Amino acid sequence: MTTLPESGPGGTPSNWLRPAAWLFYLAIVLEILFMISPAAGYFYALYGPSLNVLDHAAVTAWLTQFFLPHISTTRSGILNAIPWIGGFCVMLGGACFLAAAAQLYWAKFRRLGVVATGLYGISRHPQYIGLAVLGLGCLLLWPRFLVLLSYVLMLFLYRLLAAAEERRCEQQFGRSYREYRSRTAMASRAPPSLPEPGSAAAWAKLAQLSCTRPGRAFIAVLAALLVALGFREYTLSQISAYYEGHAAVLSPALLDGELLAAYRTATGHVRVSRALAYVRDKSLLVHVLPEDWYLADLPMETATKHGGHYTPANFDRRRYKLLFSRARTHDPQAAGKGIVRSAYGIDPIIVVRVDIAAGRVTGVDTPPAHVLWGDIPTPLF
Repeated sequence: MTTLPESGPGGTPSNWLRPAAWLFYLAIVLEILFMISPAAGYFYALYGPSLNVLDHAAVTAWLTQFFLPHISTTRSGILNAIPWIGGFCVMLGGACFLAAAAQLYWAKFRRLGVVATGLYGISRHPQYIGLAVLGLGCLLLWPRFLVLLSYVLMLFLYRLLAAAEERRCEQQFGRSYREYRSRTAMASRAPPSLPEPGSAAAWAKLAQLSCTRPGRAFIAVLAALLVALGFREYTLSQISAYYEGHAAVLSPALLDGELLAAYRTATGHVRVSRALAYVRDKSLLVHVLPEDWYLADLPMETATKHGGHYTPANFDRRRYKLLFSRARTHDPQAAGKGIVRSAYGIDPIIVVRVDIAAGRVTGVDTPPAHVLWGDIPTPLF
């Protein structure tokens, strides 16, 4: 949008596209913003039930799962850099949006007409590009499948909204806007072989791929989900994990022999064996953390100690704490990695503290029933 056109009639597409686009955008951004705010508990009191509704059916439970690591350090430098990349995208996208908005409103205040310089000399819609980059950053920081789905659909709505706004700008500014549009790309400089969307040649090429906009949106969503599933499989191959029958043992820290040693030490204790007896044939998820670590996404502590995450790199490699949980899954036969793939939540059973150097259990505790924000699906890896 290169200016602020007057509002069109009530039935114009932009009147419903704009709130629809913002609805998807809020689905992407709000959860992570509230997660890091003091109002998280109040937010999840309203938002959490909608996530739990999705978990009731196998056909929708996967939407609340995560496809990239959020609490785990992996063996992949690329995966470990994702939080930094996401944070950079948030800052870059926010700065781009604010700069474009400032330029646009300054032009409106000065009655300068079509804005064709600065960011608008590079792209006809830098504010949407900024929002898209900011949304991508939020997706990388909070990679739920639901957020991914919302993000892809939001991009399509932005494209439709931009086209509707351009039609209104052309009606308002006529030739000056058409000249600007002819020399400025919608998003970025398009390759010469790809004509501008809207031309007859472009529509002919697009028609060969898909006949309708919903068809293209469906293909994009499907492609994004397939890529996300691939990333999840890659992530599961790069985290510290051990699988044994109906048990999946994961560690957010990079552990080698310590992972299995901690698990064997804990399960060899009489009290632990008794606590796990009633879930012997159920899918079990075990999280192994260094004793000094704290992760708000796992219900291990009854009181917050260090805010969101406290994961010092230099930790005592002898002492660990293990959270044993029953995996919530719609697949009663899930085993191995299948437990992690199908689990949409956990029911904590027991927390065990071990000293693997001494080969003994140093403490057994009852964990809280859920995380600080309530009974909501949180990252498992």
